[in-house]
Amino acid sequence: MQRFRLLLALSTSLLLACGSTDPPAALPDAPRCEIALPAPEDHRLVTDGALLRDALGRVVFLRGVNAGGRSKFAPFVPFDFEPTEAGFQEALDRYLDRAASFGVSALRVPFVWAAVEPTPGMDDETFLARYDALLDGAWKRRIWTIIDFHQDIYSDIYCGSGFPGWTVPGPNPEPRHDCPDWFIKYSQDEDVRAAFDAFWSDEHGARTAYRALWERVAARHAGRPGVLGYEPINEPHQGTADLKTWEKTVLTPFYTEMAALIRAKDPTALVFFDATGTDAIGAFTYLDKPEGEGLVFAPHWYDYVALFGGVPSPSNAADAMARWADKGREWNMPVLVGESGASWEIENLGEFVTGLYDAMDENALHFTYWEYSDSKEGWNEEDLSLVDYEGQEVTAMTTALVRPYPRAVAGEAPSFRHDAAARRFVLAYDAPVEDGVTEIVVPERSYPEGYRVELSNGCVDTTRPGLLLVRPSAGQTRVELSVVPR
Repeated sequence: MQRFRLLLALSTSLLLACGSTDPPAALPDAPRCEIALPAPEDHRLVTDGALLRDALGRVVFLRGVNAGGRSKFAPFVPFDFEPTEAGFQEALDRYLDRAASFGVSALRVPFVWAAVEPTPGMDDETFLARYDALLDGAWKRRIWTIIDFHQDIYSDIYCGSGFPGWTVPGPNPEPRHDCPDWFIKYSQDEDVRAAFDAFWSDEHGARTAYRALWERVAARHAGRPGVLGYEPINEPHQGTADLKTWEKTVLTPFYTEMAALIRAKDPTALVFFDATGTDAIGAFTYLDKPEGEGLVFAPHWYDYVALFGGVPSPSNAADAMARWADKGREWNMPVLVGESGASWEIENLGEFVTGLYDAMDENALHFTYWEYSDSKEGWNEEDLSLVDYEGQEVTAMTTALVRPYPRAVAGEAPSFRHDAAARRFVLAYDAPVEDGVTEIVVPERSYPEGYRVELSNGCVDTTRPGLLLVRPSAGQTRVELSVVPR
């Protein structure tokens, strides 16, 4: 990190100071050349300390969305569709094409156990085939995927989502998803807390069945093109246990156990592990570092004001992301912020989301925004999707989210920044890999009238929609680049 900060300081002639409108030092216009799109032999990424690298050794940055709240209730996909095979495929293509237009490189794809195994011992092959189609369709658009076991307040029998009702001794209420205040059940619903206690202790066999589920899931997707890895559980809860003690003595060894189980079935997979929902509010955790290879810390962060209305301060995101980045440095592992987002109703929505992305860039974090659904109904009336209930994009969100970033950098210690007001993106990196090609996502909608590239050395290829390729001159050890409106 010291090297990163030094390089960032040395680059101040190029990089915009936070909040500054002064332009960076002038660079020459980039010559054009023909550059072949790199084709790594393996789609998987590997951890290298706090970095993610592709099979070509390039430093990768993930920018994505969660697919999405609509996946939490039947038919458990993130969009509405006509109930035919053709209707599903048409809606899926429309959904993924719009995701691709955002410029995302990753989808965190929730699944709920109740969808996979609605009856004990009987998996739902219709759901699994649809889930497979989403994963495969994403990779056809060069979008990586993360398979996320998603739960909120344990189960839909408590007006949440996740675990099937049969993991709790009955009789049980009918499933629901119409509770705007669902989250208070973590602290006020004794049945929810008891269900988690029973899961962690395996009192009724739910944890044993859960392990068997994950063995099937990991085996099914082992080596599937585009799948980066798996997240064992979303926002786990301690039940009635003391949070600090439970995170250290139960949750940490649980992640060690699950990492070993998953990688036994899929040895090159990454394993993303989440902190708790409580940790997401303060960007602080009592977790110890789990044991295992290919681990990525994947916490969340939510600003209460951004969720419930008002004017959240963009500086809150900067402070929280710095804390999560510090945890990644402490553990020497990559950090992907799996969720953060805001209500449609907050007064400074665009400013807040822009500040969120600025904080991700400043701290070199990976990120999947919560969330992207295309449905006329929201789960528990949540209004966090990039698309509203009429199928229209929430412009303040998408305008802030759709911005350039480096997908893969053929060099070391990259630093980058995007000035949303000036629509200027800047990138600097050192020691480029010989003949290495850097990929920069430049969404077409960010520059509808085109863009210009300034480059310290080398040449660029802008012939592929939404993608800028950069190849430095032979023998050069420093690359500096700006993307500006034409």
